Amino acid sequence: MEIDQSEILNALPVMAWTTLLDGSVDFINRLWWEYTGFRMGQSGGWEWQAAAEPSDLPQLREEWQVILKSGKPGEMEARLRRLDGRYRRFLMQFNPLQDKAGRVVKWLGVATDVEDVRPAEQKLRRGELDLQLSIDSISVPTEVTTATGEVEGVNRPALEFFGKTLNDLKERKASEVVHPDDLEQSIAVQLEAHRSRSAYNMESRLRRADGVYRWNNVLGMPLPDQPGNILRWLDLLMDIDQRKRAEDALAASERNLRLTIDTIPALAWSARPDGAAEFLSKHYLDYIGVSAEKAQGWGWSSAVHPDDLAGLTAIWKSLLASGLPGEAEARLRRFDGEYRWFIFRVSPLHDDSGNIVKWYGVNTDIEDRKHSEESFRAIVETTPESVKVIAREGTVLRVNSAGAVMAGVSSADVLVGQNFFDFVAPEHREKYRAFHDSICAGQKAFIEFDLINALGVRRHVETHAAPLRNGDRSVAQLGITRDITERKQMEERLRRSEAFLAEGQDLARMGNLSWRVASGDIVWSEQLYRIFEFEQGTRVTLDRIASRIHPEDEPQLQDMVARAKRGESDFEYQPRIVLPDGSIKYLRLIAHRARDDEDQVEYIGAVLDITQRRRSEEAVEKLRSELAQVTRVMSLGALTASIAHEVNQPLAGILTNASTCLRMLASDPPNIEVARETARRAIRDSNRATDVIARLRALFSKREVTNEPVDLNEAAREVIALSSSDLQRNRVMLRAELADDLPPVAGDRVQLQQVIMNLLRNASDAMSVIDDRPRLLSVCTSRDADGQVRFSVRDAGIGFGTEGTERLFEAFYTTKSEGMGIGLSVSRSIVERHNGRLWAQANDGPGATFSFSIPDCG
Repeated sequence: MEIDQSEILNALPVMAWTTLLDGSVDFINRLWWEYTGFRMGQSGGWEWQAAAEPSDLPQLREEWQVILKSGKPGEMEARLRRLDGRYRRFLMQFNPLQDKAGRVVKWLGVATDVEDVRPAEQKLRRGELDLQLSIDSISVPTEVTTATGEVEGVNRPALEFFGKTLNDLKERKASEVVHPDDLEQSIAVQLEAHRSRSAYNMESRLRRADGVYRWNNVLGMPLPDQPGNILRWLDLLMDIDQRKRAEDALAASERNLRLTIDTIPALAWSARPDGAAEFLSKHYLDYIGVSAEKAQGWGWSSAVHPDDLAGLTAIWKSLLASGLPGEAEARLRRFDGEYRWFIFRVSPLHDDSGNIVKWYGVNTDIEDRKHSEESFRAIVETTPESVKVIAREGTVLRVNSAGAVMAGVSSADVLVGQNFFDFVAPEHREKYRAFHDSICAGQKAFIEFDLINALGVRRHVETHAAPLRNGDRSVAQLGITRDITERKQMEERLRRSEAFLAEGQDLARMGNLSWRVASGDIVWSEQLYRIFEFEQGTRVTLDRIASRIHPEDEPQLQDMVARAKRGESDFEYQPRIVLPDGSIKYLRLIAHRARDDEDQVEYIGAVLDITQRRRSEEAVEKLRSELAQVTRVMSLGALTASIAHEVNQPLAGILTNASTCLRMLASDPPNIEVARETARRAIRDSNRATDVIARLRALFSKREVTNEPVDLNEAAREVIALSSSDLQRNRVMLRAELADDLPPVAGDRVQLQQVIMNLLRNASDAMSVIDDRPRLLSVCTSRDADGQVRFSVRDAGIGFGTEGTERLFEAFYTTKSEGMGIGLSVSRSIVERHNGRLWAQANDGPGATFSFSIPDCG
């Protein structure tokens, strides 16, 4: 355990103090200020001289300077004023404290009261009192020896210390009382003193009565007679064992401290109150490659970069003047000549009175941090967000280029020094001040506010900020401000869109859902709860949904679950649900596969309540069916002439063949073979007429749709045959390009023929006014790559005009003066019921092409 130096010195039974190399006092122990009444603030430095007798002071200063210059132990006497104003004589002894290298780093002084010893000496010299009485008056062990060194008398403390009688002491040998390690030096000192006839002062360990060696300060003084002959020697034995132990502990503490400092991986140092360096750690000296002697004082500054020395010196002097801790940055030259950035941190050491007695500092290598800071500054300068440092009172201390742009000024230098509060919108200023105060109080915070820049432009911004401690220990705000005006506008638009969406969903009877297949979690919108008539916010499961599904549509739900578990991307269903009151709703479900934040399969879907639409479609379908019947009936008049012509031909053939048959039979002999042949021709013509009538009845009869395999080529040929007379009358040239190996389609033959007839008639009508080019009509069938069979009618007529293609299929829209506008609308309805589509497109040249495609039977 490390012992504090002040505790050791305060434990000594004598007044003690330490001084710096220049002799100024930097510590006094408790006994000093208890005796003199002067504490450190009054005794530090050179103020201790106020306690000395003024007449003793010149000699005291002179002797002290001699001891300092010699670097060796020394002593002197002076009278010191006690607290009550009385002066007593003290023997002051000084010893240098040295480091491992033998360099003096500090001085230790102790003062022993010898006021009572001096009168005894005087009495001995004058012979006024008995020798024994004189030495008995001395409070410390005292011996009186002859001029040759034989013990002549001792006082009671000496007898008690050694535990021997006077006769025993007279017979003793020095080796019996002096520690073996100190014996040789002790004898040598005494011999030299006797030879030089001068006083001596030495420290040695003497064995006490209990056998324990204790350190004593042996003070030997010659007692001469009037002519100056040495009559006796007076030896005072002052116990300094505690002091020596304290000194040893202090020296060990100094060594441990120095060892600790030398092992710190930083450049440690200390300086006197005036700023001159008195100690640099080994690591510091090794780094700059300078000896301790050369680094003392201001020698260390030779390693500072010339460009940084003036600034560093100015900061150091300002700290010395203020007495406050501080820091500075400068480059130090390494032993190999390379300069690296360091941060110099320093703090003062105060005594009990608050006076600075020393400065301690540490220099830390920040070269890598400097490079990091440069990189960070580059990042800050290139970031599109405003990065700024704002002082507590609102002054902008630092800001990047983006901040200058946001503030509407030409450069960051223009913004530095201005008050940032002036840029905050007035209605947000109070809120921003509270936010700024919380940051400077050490908190992190976030705020949104309006900023009005120097150009008067208002922007909505957000700031994330944290406290930043400056070099002067003040706290500022480090903030990153982002312009979120566009984002706010988008959020507002999104909010309005969400409101519109919710309102639109309510009006459209549509709800949204998400379904995580693995966990089974289902999330519904409010509208979907209303559609299913579930209580809002309750948990939705597949079982609850199944409880509402119409029994006939349960296979749809089962199929949907199976497809979802297989991970299919999209699906669509139109199930019915049965509500608690027994009413039925028609729904349409559309869902798309996605992945959530945890990369799990999630289906996002929409459910539409199409009950009203389904009922409307059923009503429209009924109307369309009736309209289709009307169309077929109306087409009867247009086809009457053609049909009559078609029927008339086989009837005329029957009549001719019958007449021929009769003539052949009336011949003599009857020509049976020819009659038989003519009868066959009559039967053929009769069947032909029957087929024409059957097709006519089927076309215009009102019956339900029957799906069956239909050869679209054959169906087209029959319609072409029925329409051939009308086409010839309109001078239309028909060219059929029917594909070979065309697969059959699933549908109602009669209705598909109705669509084909309508397209042929429209194409013929579109070319009725064309006289400058051939009236060419092309009919073709083909097979598409997606399994669809296509039928197309291409004309060379007048085309669509400017109305577009979609209006052609609207009910009651027509481009013909005598048309009703229901033919194409009914035709599209028929094709869509066959799961196909009907469309039109303009030709590259004149005319248009109408096509429909429906799935094949495969």
